[in-house]
Amino acid sequence: MIDQDIIVKRLEKLNQYLQLLEQLGKKTEQQFVNDPFVHGNAERYLQLAIQTCLDIGNHILANRATKTPDEYRDIFILLGEHDLLPKTLAEKMAPMAGLRNILVHDYLDIDLKKLYLLLKNNLDDFRAFAKAISKKVL
Repeated sequence: MIDQDIIVKRLEKLNQYLQLLEQLGKKTEQQFVNDPFVHGNAERYLQLAIQTCLDIGNHILANRATKTPDEYRDIFILLGEHDLLPKTLAEKMAPMAGLRNILVHDYLDIDLKKLYLLLKNNLDDFRAFAKAISKKVL
């Protein structure tokens, strides 16, 4: 059974992370790239936002007795296949799992300009995720 309290609490945390990321995205690209405190915070809050979405998805899938995801990206794909997310959104968010791994393990150089663009252009994907999950699960 899906624990709706867990979903609600995680969605609240996601909203908090998105608000912080929005503030960081108000910096100019130069400020963002040149200030390690700014881009370091963006990396951390983005990691947490992605992880929160993955946790929500994993919780839902585990309680729906569906196929177990092989990789983090599969969580988004399976949510799309089970009509819990629009398929286009699921496909758009799936690569976020790879970004999460990069942010967590720091095994690749992070392109700060791309990260900045993500903050400027893709935070609405997280909001669409939250809206779809709320509509389908809560």
